[in-house]
Amino acid sequence: MINQENILEISNITKIFSDEHGTKRKVLEGISFTVPVSSPKITSIIAPFGAGKSTLFKIIAGIETATKGEVILKKEKYLQPNGKIVLIPERSSTLPWLNVRKNIELLYRLETCRKNNGSHDINELIALVGLSGYENHYPYNSSFGFRFRISLARALLLNPIVLLLDDCFRKMDVATREEIYNLLEFVSKKVDTHFLLATTNIIEAIRLSGRILLMSKAPGRIYKEIYVTDEHITDYNDSRFNKYRQSIEKAFSEEKQLGSINFSI
Repeated sequence: MINQENILEISNITKIFSDEHGTKRKVLEGISFTVPVSSPKITSIIAPFGAGKSTLFKIIAGIETATKGEVILKKEKYLQPNGKIVLIPERSSTLPWLNVRKNIELLYRLETCRKNNGSHDINELIALVGLSGYENHYPYNSSFGFRFRISLARALLLNPIVLLLDDCFRKMDVATREEIYNLLEFVSKKVDTHFLLATTNIIEAIRLSGRILLMSKAPGRIYKEIYVTDEHITDYNDSRFNKYRQSIEKAFSEEKQLGSINFSI
């Protein structure tokens, strides 16, 4: 096998939480996977509710410390946040009292932004995420798609090597999700950033990803990898789409994890 250079290496990540009574709970156990240079631009991790995907993403982003294991970004240990790995959480962190432009401009106050920024300016990013003409509009808490577009532009301002999306589309309605799926596909082709998506939704993962990792719970671990070799399939009744769906359903059923996976569009 040809030895491929990896953008990201997740090596044996284990996380144990202890409460005030000294009771220990293992949330993640021995999670290992790589994102090679040749990997599809969007990789998904499908995980049941409560599997620890948010904890895993916080560890990868350098926000949380692993009990064991390490994160390697381009052959160097990633120990603390520096803008090269960016996390967009499930609830997009926009400030409702600031308009679109000022929400994005907030990052200019960070030293990491000044160090990493180089190929994008705010006007380019606003256009890239489809917000041209909305620069002076204000985000509302219920506008999940609008807020995500702002968060995406702000994250890309850092020129991240890897962008983590933690179940960001779960609260969007069907029409908004489809718009954002199309946006993410478009943006991924325009930027030199790899996207890692955590989701509980099988359909979402197949729709967006070229590569899917399956994660079980109690404790969380990666146990299977599936490549989506067809181009992005937008027809959910397509026989190719159903082939991948059935394969994933079977894998989760064998792990007795099927009940906490989302199948809805």
